[in-house]
Amino acid sequence: MTKKDLVEKKTEKWDKTPVSVELINAPGIAKLRNNGTPKVRLFKIWATTCGPCIAEFPELVMTARKFGLRDFELITISTDDPKDSMKVKAFLEKRGAGLLDRLKPSLKVEGRTTNSYIFSDPDTNALVKALDPEWPGAIPHTVLVGTDGKIIWRHTGVVNGEELRAKILEHMGRYYQREKQ
Repeated sequence: MTKKDLVEKKTEKWDKTPVSVELINAPGIAKLRNNGTPKVRLFKIWATTCGPCIAEFPELVMTARKFGLRDFELITISTDDPKDSMKVKAFLEKRGAGLLDRLKPSLKVEGRTTNSYIFSDPDTNALVKALDPEWPGAIPHTVLVGTDGKIIWRHTGVVNGEELRAKILEHMGRYYQREKQ
């Protein structure tokens, strides 16, 4: 089997990974934002009704996969109405945004089962306050958070994938080394 075959097989598996979507409130987002894990977290605030959000999603999925072997996770938070959870789930599954197998054990330790959420509070100002008080409130909004919960980078509007990955590498380092067992 060639490297190309292996990549295609892995991509096919990722594309078929089921997605679970859960509701999250402002305190839940604040807890995720505070982090305290060895993982760098990329938060994406989006909605299925937001054209720019939909347009940039392939870049986000590519980024999550590209950093899949490192201490990195993509956390999506939809601002869709909670009653539209099946619509959000279908969108994420169609885009191949399922949880990577490598992340499942760390999420279990945290008491989580997913990285895909719908904001449940009616007041979106609570979302702004919990995640990024400097965010002007428009979507899409992207926040890169370090292991200590500090914001490394933020961007409102469509993300340039290369710029995003460069910011992640700037923080995490260009080279990945497996921990010695």
